Amino acid sequence: MTARAVKLKVIASVPRDCSFWIEDDGWNGFSEEMSITVRGTSFQEAKTKMQEALREQIEILMLKYATRKGQRIA
Repeated sequence: MTARAVKLKVIASVPRDCSFWIEDDGWNGFSEEMSITVRGTSFQEAKTKMQEALREQIEILMLKYATRKGQRIA
């Protein structure tokens, strides 16, 4: 029997330290390492927005790196 390779997308989370604090009108979040700031009406909303912003920023960095190397990321 011949071995076959299977290609599939694997999503890996990359933990980042972020700061969150409450103000009168909602929650703020900040990632110093990635220079990302978010706002939400609740802590959960701010955390979700931070996760989305970090994911988008990491994808952008990966695409830039792949383009420089002449590769494509699926």
